Amino acid sequence: MILGVIAGWRGGWLDRVLGSMADAFLALPGLLLVLLLVAIAPGNFWALYVGISLVLWIEYFRVVRARTRVLVASPQLEASRLLGFGPFYLFRRHLWPELAPQVLTLAAFGAASAILAMAALGFVSVGLRPPTAELGLMMIELLPYYHEAPWAMAQPILVLFVLVLSLNLLAGRDPR
Repeated sequence: MILGVIAGWRGGWLDRVLGSMADAFLALPGLLLVLLLVAIAPGNFWALYVGISLVLWIEYFRVVRARTRVLVASPQLEASRLLGFGPFYLFRRHLWPELAPQVLTLAAFGAASAILAMAALGFVSVGLRPPTAELGLMMIELLPYYHEAPWAMAQPILVLFVLVLSLNLLAGRDPR
């Protein structure tokens, strides 16, 4: 988000460099990047989190940069700048109230996407290792017992479903 505000506020060559960096990350397949980092540090949750974060930050950057460009040209921000207020005040008073609903909506969708990615990687035994509790790992460990106790495997699936559904419903909620 900070990079989006900087790129939208400053514009020029800095905006082009940060936009090119975002395009370079977007050109890499997200799953491949996550798998590469997990292969470097297998079983380490930080590698998994960093990999998923490197895939998901582009959405925040692009939305915040586009909205910041519009807000920086607004008369109220220009008036505050002419009155001598600093950049932190301008961000807190003018930019953040306008950016917050969009960023928080993206955060809820991003959290749901990250949870699904973690569960999918755990399901194919690439994610976290036992004894760490992880929904995809629980599903794969309960898969051999499906015929004897299908409700046992349904529990992590239901938890994943309810968690992702609740985050998506939270993201679709009107903030006012």
